[in-house]
Amino acid sequence: MGIDFVNINVDTTGLYTANVRDYGTVGIVGAGGSGNAEPVLVGTYAEADDLYGSTDLGKAVKLALLNGASCVWAVDVATVSLVNVQTGLGKLEGKDIQIVVLANTVETIADAYISDALVNHCAAGGTDRIGVFMLDKGEDATTMPSAIGGLLTANTNRVFGIAHNSDNDVAAAVAGLIAGLKPWESPLLKSLAGIVQTSGFTSTQITALESAQINALVNPTYLSGTSYVLGSVYTLGTPADGVQYVDVRRTIDDISYKLKVALTNPGVLGYLRINKAGLGALAGKMAGVLQNAVDASEIESFAVAIPVLSALAKDATSRSDAEDALITTARTTRAIDTDVTIEYAGTFHMINVNLKVTV
Repeated sequence: MGIDFVNINVDTTGLYTANVRDYGTVGIVGAGGSGNAEPVLVGTYAEADDLYGSTDLGKAVKLALLNGASCVWAVDVATVSLVNVQTGLGKLEGKDIQIVVLANTVETIADAYISDALVNHCAAGGTDRIGVFMLDKGEDATTMPSAIGGLLTANTNRVFGIAHNSDNDVAAAVAGLIAGLKPWESPLLKSLAGIVQTSGFTSTQITALESAQINALVNPTYLSGTSYVLGSVYTLGTPADGVQYVDVRRTIDDISYKLKVALTNPGVLGYLRINKAGLGALAGKMAGVLQNAVDASEIESFAVAIPVLSALAKDATSRSDAEDALITTARTTRAIDTDVTIEYAGTFHMINVNLKVTV
């Protein structure tokens, strides 16, 4: 017979649910037959077929769901034009969407507004998101619209371009593929369903496309199976931004979302005070969110720095004038600056093997 001499009571009042962001919702604007331009949430292949049939919007929604999207917010416009696209995208601004695409709409010299419309939409969207677009069938770095080259600038790393030789809606399929992955998982070499290419790109074309940060659809010789995959996963923008790959962009958005959810609640704002105890609790909440991300292998490590807390941690007589001013400003404006540093480990994209033979 066992006897317990020590009783332990666990207080769980300080625990809180880890915040998880939906990462699988796609928004699609396209011609679906009715042109009512109001967002409709579609969750199954059968629903998409019933609502939009074999229209461009119907095919796009079905391809997105087939490739991994958990659900799709579909906006049916009468015809695809700049005005209708902008109106349709505007309807999606307030929705919790992570990826946006235009149904069977290609970036051409005649219609060189597609990528720009997605750039503007992602900047204005109510939640952080990326836009996926495709070039016309067979276009490469030498024949694609000049507007694409203009996107290799700062602040356009929320758009993801694809080159292909397919009659299918490749952009919708890739949007679904990305949606089916966790934000920190790379879509590189992941199989696409429902996509067939009539021909491939040459090595020279692929190299030039990658230099332009456009991702070619390929079927590598040494990859088992016959599915088509992405040969690279570049976003647009400049390498100097530090956000050159789509998984980096989505991970930053995911971490940002989790921090916003954790800190935008009455238990933090309007409750914690600007003193050592309050700022310590703030640092603890942020660390809790980020440690969950480490445990999930989303990020490698993190650091949280709150300058005001560092100043408050000192004895009042040993603070500098700048530190006293920092505390006074924080308490007067009731605003706190916090620096969060995260370490992200990207996936392999290239492996160089030196093969040495001895006889």
